[in-house]
Amino acid sequence: MTVQTKILILLLAIVATLSGGLTALHLFEAGKFRALADSREEERNRNFDEFLLERGDKLKAVVDDSSIWNDMVIALMKEDTEWAEKNITEETLATYNLNAVWIYKPDQTLFYSRNNRYADNLRTLPLPREAFSTLFAKDRTCHFFFQVPQGWMEIRGATIHPSLDRSRETKPQGYFFAGHIWIDDNIRRMSLFTGYDIRILPPKAAVPEPLGKEDTGLITFSRLLPGWNGQPAAKIIITNDSPIIRELNRASHRLFLYLNLFALGLLAILGYSLNVWIRRPLRRITRSLRSGNLALLAPLQKRRDEFGRLADLIVEHRRTENALIETEDRLRHAQKLEAVGRLAGGVAHDFNNLLTAIMGYSELLEAKLERDGASQEFARQIRITGEKAAALTKQLLAFSRRQLLSPKVLDLNVVVGDLEKLLQRIIGEHIRIQLQTTTVEARVRADPGQLEQVILNLGVNARDAMPRGGTLTISTEVRTHLDILPDASFEPSPHGYVLLVMSDTGCGMDAATKERIFEPFFTTKGLGKGTGLGLATVYGIVKQSGGSIHVDSEPGKGSRFVLYFPQEMAALDLPLAPAMELAAHANAETILVVEDEEVVRQLICTVLKDVGYNVLCASSPSEALQLSAKHLGNIDLLVTDIVMPEMHGPTLARQILGLRSEVKVLYVSGYSENDISDQGVLEPGLDVLQKPFSKLFLLRKVREVLEGNNENSLDRASTQ
Repeated sequence: MTVQTKILILLLAIVATLSGGLTALHLFEAGKFRALADSREEERNRNFDEFLLERGDKLKAVVDDSSIWNDMVIALMKEDTEWAEKNITEETLATYNLNAVWIYKPDQTLFYSRNNRYADNLRTLPLPREAFSTLFAKDRTCHFFFQVPQGWMEIRGATIHPSLDRSRETKPQGYFFAGHIWIDDNIRRMSLFTGYDIRILPPKAAVPEPLGKEDTGLITFSRLLPGWNGQPAAKIIITNDSPIIRELNRASHRLFLYLNLFALGLLAILGYSLNVWIRRPLRRITRSLRSGNLALLAPLQKRRDEFGRLADLIVEHRRTENALIETEDRLRHAQKLEAVGRLAGGVAHDFNNLLTAIMGYSELLEAKLERDGASQEFARQIRITGEKAAALTKQLLAFSRRQLLSPKVLDLNVVVGDLEKLLQRIIGEHIRIQLQTTTVEARVRADPGQLEQVILNLGVNARDAMPRGGTLTISTEVRTHLDILPDASFEPSPHGYVLLVMSDTGCGMDAATKERIFEPFFTTKGLGKGTGLGLATVYGIVKQSGGSIHVDSEPGKGSRFVLYFPQEMAALDLPLAPAMELAAHANAETILVVEDEEVVRQLICTVLKDVGYNVLCASSPSEALQLSAKHLGNIDLLVTDIVMPEMHGPTLARQILGLRSEVKVLYVSGYSENDISDQGVLEPGLDVLQKPFSKLFLLRKVREVLEGNNENSLDRASTQ
């Protein structure tokens, strides 16, 4: 039986038991509540109606009847007080439960008053004269309360009219008031009559707490009694004993007790069951995940339930999870380096234009100052400094993967073997180089010069990590497949893979350093001991060659760089014969130069004119097309920049070739562009001169293209 089934059965039993108990308790309590609620509702309605009839209607009836009386109207008109004394006596007050009666003339002066012993100090109505206009402003009757020494007096008043004017539409003939005092005896009688505890307090007095605890069932509420000016004159506090509340409280206590007892028992059962079936397996799984010890899951794997299957899944996916985390880290790092590379490539392109002018004009100046040794030396130093700066931009382009490559099919074993002696001289005799190459050919497609640059840079990096000596091991491997790709951008190869592994016994790196080693200008070396571009260059070259790079390193345990390349199945390219030295002078050829950067354009045109070429200079593609159309003679060579505002160089070349098929083309580039290359790999038959270039290499490249010797179509030797 599975854990899920066990829990389901247990919950069904608990729900059934709880539902039965609560239903029975609910039916019992609901019956009692309905009976008590019905009884209390009838009692409160009856008492409240009787209270209103006794206390309110009698006083209102006396005032309404007495103020519609012809004899009173006549007595007021004749000022016959004897009539009033005869008809309104103390017996009259007692009959209608009144304590005082006042009759006022239309001018609001007292005509007659009568009071009993409870109100012997109330000969006149205890109101200011302006109260009449307030009391009868909206209605011909009034009702208010007033505090007197004896207590609180309830007063009702009405305007006096003839008997026929019961709607009181005629002019008032006087004012009739009657009132009774709510003395303590009256309030006690009202309390006994209604069953309420009634008290009267000032209007701003706080409502007192119920007389007893909540369990007694006492409820308290209040009502405001109006004064003559519309403001509250008093507050009546009513306290009621509600057996419904008391019974509900007791029932809630009983229900709370029963539910608690039931919950305790339920918790005990559930706690034990969940501990055995769920908590213990989960604790074992948690300990295994935290410690990484999969052996803790062995007992669970023997179980034939959900936890057994879960343990199998954890063991199965743990390795995949670790590999995924590592791949994600590499992807984030690659994206970061890609962003930095785009920035570095853009900066290098702009610098290449500037360095072309600096190096070219310094060469021209150096030639002009042949007789002035000191000035010529200044010009030479400018040129040398420019060449050093060009070397830095070259490394930036390598990192950003924007340099042009001339890839060949190479045997990596041969490349490593040929570089061993040179590398040994560079890193020093205190470091031993150990080669471990494969017995089969390790064919890769890469630019030979760039691949050598990678090996030399990694060798120098290993040398700096082993200042007291050590061992640098260089090995190659050929694999048919990889269990895990080194990073997400590395595309699988159908033919297999070639690995170049360079490991040292140096100081190693911590995780923070390893995270940043491929960033340009990041270095752990001292001031003046490195540019921070060596490993950045390695990263860019490997990536541009379709490969990937992975680093393993720990402090004190050395570093291991693994370079992955797709295996190449094509035949090896034979090394080219050394190119013949070409003359730099001109044979009266005509060259069309197109360059949007003015300083670079003037430099190229000046150099070419100085050696005898006929030069047509254009600052834009449109100007170049106009010059081509107007020129009557031949144009032997088009020298054009690749990236220009109006149109790119290849587009311009196609248009000119459509008009002059004999024209040869030499492109000038600050970095690789997809207009003439695929991811920086130069297409066959294209001639490109990379900026910055020297005067000598410009002339050699022009001569080479004019004479059709374009086997070496890419010139990047400008800084040698």
